[in-house]
Amino acid sequence: MRNDGKLSAILLTAAFGAAGCTAEERQFANICDTAILCDDFESGGTGDKPGGKWRTVEVGGSVVVSSENARSGSRAVKITAAATSMNADFRTVMLALDDTSVLPPEGNVLYGRAMMFIESVPMQAGGVGLVTGQGRVPGQTYKAYYRYGVHHPIIDEGTGAFLGSQLTAFYDTPEYYEDPMSAPHTACWAHSHEVAIPVGRWACFEWKFDGQNNAMQLSVDGYGVPGLAVKETGDGCTNPDTPTAPWVAPLFSELYLGWESYLPDEARAIWIDDVVLATRPIGCPE
Repeated sequence: MRNDGKLSAILLTAAFGAAGCTAEERQFANICDTAILCDDFESGGTGDKPGGKWRTVEVGGSVVVSSENARSGSRAVKITAAATSMNADFRTVMLALDDTSVLPPEGNVLYGRAMMFIESVPMQAGGVGLVTGQGRVPGQTYKAYYRYGVHHPIIDEGTGAFLGSQLTAFYDTPEYYEDPMSAPHTACWAHSHEVAIPVGRWACFEWKFDGQNNAMQLSVDGYGVPGLAVKETGDGCTNPDTPTAPWVAPLFSELYLGWESYLPDEARAIWIDDVVLATRPIGCPE
């Protein structure tokens, strides 16, 4: 399979669509036997906040258990991000996990899987975070995060048609933006090889945040995403003094799943189901 330009976006997106998953409750239970956390959100009441070890972050949106769209069973978590404007462009609407009985993982290597149904994505450029692992950098006083999301539109060069939003890895040290700043300036990225995120259907997202090797990996529907297996450093950073700043991994004591963005945009919705965290590879439902 070629990984160049427009053809890569079309072929890989088609391949993701061909690898459909049909999860069974029995298989999910077997995975959970060795996992550090499993949740299919079936125990939550419709309209309630997700329970158990989860908490929610709701700046510009809401996080609730919903029965309107589920990958397995009858319930999933619905993330609703409100519309934003030029003067108020920040949203962070997330399922959050920072329970010390679960995180950080043994050896600081976190495998995760989430089934996600992303209703729509922006057609303009702008970073959107979907999966984030965060914590203090060992030996430092500041936090860093590893993140997967989307960044740029993929456009057909011949017709100008919008083909999708490009999957991207991010690294940042968020306390740089505080007043006073208390972290170095990083704001780094690594772009996929024009691979568009699946939209309008359930897709299986698997990630590995490897704190031992300052590395991260992403697969979608069982396919490793070209360009998003990052080790040590990515494609670039916004700080002109350190354009290839090292992606020094934090101790992964926090996990966020949902929608975070900093751009004027319309309202967005995501459903999340069948979340598994483990210390070894998990795999997609069959």
